[in-house]
Amino acid sequence: MSRKTYIVPRDGHLLRVLIIARISGCQNQKELSLEDQVDHAKQEVAELYDGPCEFHVISTKAKGERVDRPELREVEQRLNGRLDDILVMEDVGRLVRGTAAVELWGIAVDNGIRCIAPNDGCDTAESTWEEDLISACKDHVSHCAHTSRRIKHKQMNRFKRNGGAIPLPIYGYLKPEGAKLFSEWLKDESDPPFLREGLEVLKRTLCWTSVADYFNKHGVPTGPYCRNKVWDGAMVRRLYLNPILKGQPQRGVRHSDKHHQTGRRISVKNPDGPTSRCEPHLAHFTPDELDPVLLKMQQKNQRCGRRPDPATRMTVCTGGKRSRFPGNCATCWYCGRHMVWGGNGVTMNLMCNGARHYQCWNSFGFHGGLAAGKVIAAITSELIQLTGFEDQFRELIQTALTDFADDPAEWEQLQAEETQLQRETDNVMATIRQCGPHGLLAEGLNRLKQRTQELSIWRSQLQARSAQHPRIPASGAELRSQFEEAAQGLAADSLEFGDLLRQVVTEFHVYQVRLIDSGEFHSRAKVRLSLGGIVPDITRTPAVQEFLSRDLTLDLFEPTTRVRIREEAIRRCGAKEKQRDVAASLQTHQATVQRAICLDRMMRERGLTSPYELVTEPPATSESRKFLTLSDCRCVIFIAHEGC
Repeated sequence: MSRKTYIVPRDGHLLRVLIIARISGCQNQKELSLEDQVDHAKQEVAELYDGPCEFHVISTKAKGERVDRPELREVEQRLNGRLDDILVMEDVGRLVRGTAAVELWGIAVDNGIRCIAPNDGCDTAESTWEEDLISACKDHVSHCAHTSRRIKHKQMNRFKRNGGAIPLPIYGYLKPEGAKLFSEWLKDESDPPFLREGLEVLKRTLCWTSVADYFNKHGVPTGPYCRNKVWDGAMVRRLYLNPILKGQPQRGVRHSDKHHQTGRRISVKNPDGPTSRCEPHLAHFTPDELDPVLLKMQQKNQRCGRRPDPATRMTVCTGGKRSRFPGNCATCWYCGRHMVWGGNGVTMNLMCNGARHYQCWNSFGFHGGLAAGKVIAAITSELIQLTGFEDQFRELIQTALTDFADDPAEWEQLQAEETQLQRETDNVMATIRQCGPHGLLAEGLNRLKQRTQELSIWRSQLQARSAQHPRIPASGAELRSQFEEAAQGLAADSLEFGDLLRQVVTEFHVYQVRLIDSGEFHSRAKVRLSLGGIVPDITRTPAVQEFLSRDLTLDLFEPTTRVRIREEAIRRCGAKEKQRDVAASLQTHQATVQRAICLDRMMRERGLTSPYELVTEPPATSESRKFLTLSDCRCVIFIAHEGC
């Protein structure tokens, strides 16, 4: 930098100086460094001009690679406004690390503002300032890149060698003072086994929020370094997906990529995959205990979340949130979408989620509390009826336990799947050796890796099942007592009772029927009950599971008076009783009895055994007007959908 080129103020007497000072804000940096940079800049200006000066200092704490910082916009505005005579910084990296500094210096030169970076030897008074500046920017960028690679390699090497470069401990672990290796960590045995109980809740409900509610209910603390003191579903998901719970800590799951438009470092998934260590003393679970549950959660939620292409984003409700029954259970019979709470603006009603998004015509709602009550009554009735089949049930249980053996067909299917997987893996590897790596081949390898994990879990489950007999209730009374014990103390509209019912109610399809004499729409459900759903080992005895399965049809509404009294009114009127006497005995009006008789006549004419007929398609537009006054709907939208 030339020391012979002195500065001349624009106004001839007052030199206006813009000083840039910046630190990254890392742990070892101090605010004092900013003052040192400002003092250094003032010293450089004093060597070039000995008159009065006015200093404007922009002192910040931010990453130098970031080009979206507000102070850079302020600098650009001051340069374009010609508010200063000279721009001074200790080195170019104090302004920005990258070629964006060249653009800012170019703006300054165009506006007659001199720029100086003494540590880099850059001065716009020199004719070679631009190439000097580009060379300095290169040095700053390469310094950051080299430092980043050096630190990452050092930490990964320590992790591989002796389990060093440890992170902050999570819930369930203790890090002794001064510990620098994973081998020095300890499992926290002071708390009750909430981690294992939480896994059982997850296995039963397949819902992260359910586990969070369980933790919060029992006062389970979050991690010692966690800012949130209350569990939520995302925190529970991160906890159970952490492989350290299996004694396999990892490093390198994600890495950072630079977004050049803003200069931000964005965390993305590492395409090379993580590096793992085996630390058995840190394992709370074995892989056979944890992996099957996580695989089920992955399969359940694989269609959830955002998609890279907005056009393929999922619009079907997949029941990710915890909900009261029949939420996350009831589905639309016409389009298959879930029924969601808040149907037609009524808090206690459910309606098809497709109708909310104008993708299904089934916009009728039904009362959730009434539906839950009918399901509970049906379950109770079926459990009571089991007492009439005690001998048959006991004999079936004894036969199942005596003849219990692993299904050879399942083992044969597993071996066939493993053989096919090995063949596909060999084909992909041969293609890579012949043609080289390719994006599609890498994607295929990832799918094969996932399939390998699934088959490994399947084999582990079969081996575990072979080691012990299933534990199932010996009688219907014992099964009923188990259900009553599980439901004891739970409110019918509670989330916990909803989780219990969803184990028993495996199917809940809602469709519409209408009364033949008025056309009123009502919701009806086809329900499949698995009375042994609360027994974990019931799936291991298919004969018992099938014996305890029931297919029912439930009306999700209260029938009108004429429907309720129809059979009794027809019987009495057929016995020559007067209609007014029948109405009086049934505590209704004579007109209602007459309408019941008329309804029965219409049923006989149509050859029906029920006053309701199934609705398989949306009504004609001319018919829709008379349905706008229904008591169970505030509005009715009939929109034909290709999939309904």
